[in-house]
Amino acid sequence: MRMRLLGLISATALTACGGGSDAPPAPTPAPALPTIPIAPPAVTPVTPPVTTIPVPGLPINPPVTVIPPVDVPTPPVLIPTPPTPTPSPVTPPASGGPTTLPARTVGDFATYTDVTMGWKVSVTQRITKVNADGGWENADSVSQEKGAQTIEKFDAKGGMLSSNSYAGCTATYAPAATQAPASASVGDSFDFASTMSIPCSKEETSRALTSKGTVVGIESKTVPAGTFSTLKIVSNETNLDLRTANVYVNYWVERTCWRDIVTGLMVACNTRTTSKGSGDVSFSSATELVSYGQASTNREYLDPIRYAGPWSGTFGAYYGACELNIGFTGVITGSCKADARTTSVTGSVDKTGAVKLSMSVAGGATDTQTGQAALFDMSGPLAGAAAPGAWSLKHK
Repeated sequence: MRMRLLGLISATALTACGGGSDAPPAPTPAPALPTIPIAPPAVTPVTPPVTTIPVPGLPINPPVTVIPPVDVPTPPVLIPTPPTPTPSPVTPPASGGPTTLPARTVGDFATYTDVTMGWKVSVTQRITKVNADGGWENADSVSQEKGAQTIEKFDAKGGMLSSNSYAGCTATYAPAATQAPASASVGDSFDFASTMSIPCSKEETSRALTSKGTVVGIESKTVPAGTFSTLKIVSNETNLDLRTANVYVNYWVERTCWRDIVTGLMVACNTRTTSKGSGDVSFSSATELVSYGQASTNREYLDPIRYAGPWSGTFGAYYGACELNIGFTGVITGSCKADARTTSVTGSVDKTGAVKLSMSVAGGATDTQTGQAALFDMSGPLAGAAAPGAWSLKHK
């Protein structure tokens, strides 16, 4: 079952939360936290038959299906886009609001890390579509998860409409699941309720979600992506099984989040979750913004962690199909296999997306390949023994 907690950060902002080769600890025998959508993409390595509550990246460590690499013949080389200069910090309004969500643009992204019970993962969320009414769609890539990307849909106010993170099918929310209002001032309180429908489940077909809280003040919050002037939002949430019999598990969540007043991104969330049902468990999670880019506010913070996770692709007939992994710091490891040879691959990608790879053929010479990475794909011209042609990789 493929399930993640990418939650309450997504719905009020861009959405979002490592990866690489860090091995998760042994999973705790308890159900995982479902996701109540609100700005991202968080639960411990547990596997309940429940969807997730979109918090900035709290993947659960589910079993996944590895998609075999596709043989891509001579793809075009990506042309790097020069980084946008980061503007100076903005002074928050003295009145404490109201603050609103900025316009979204295809290509905007946010990467979060989440630490739950000692297990660290990262999630990169990228806007792939913006509707005429202001709603948008995200594609999410998780550092330690292979398989198809999660697609999340939001309305213009940041409320989650649907997510396919539940067991490979799409769960829908009516009305849209929301945490804090899209336009909020210090002192505002909120009380939202939504029903999550799970059409692919024969046992549990719906759950009731609630979020009640207050915007308590403006605070300066420092995370790996920088220091932000934020609205501090405190909420209590529930995610309850609507069945009257054979109830599997219910969740009670205490959450404190900090939402940037300029970008509308949740920059951090501290969460305490208690579940009751099929085994009781209580745990804490900490989620932080580590990299982002937003066109409408001309703001960004670039870090190689946004590429973390498994990648696959082709390096032409000479090297063949390749399976690589990128760690949190941009270190690349993996291998390629062709009919006549096996190649060890090491290298790195920096914060601008510049890629450098060392291809060491077993019992043979070593070539260097270079290229450019985008969020979910990278490519470059083949050099050395493999030339001519091009190499190409995609994030799983």
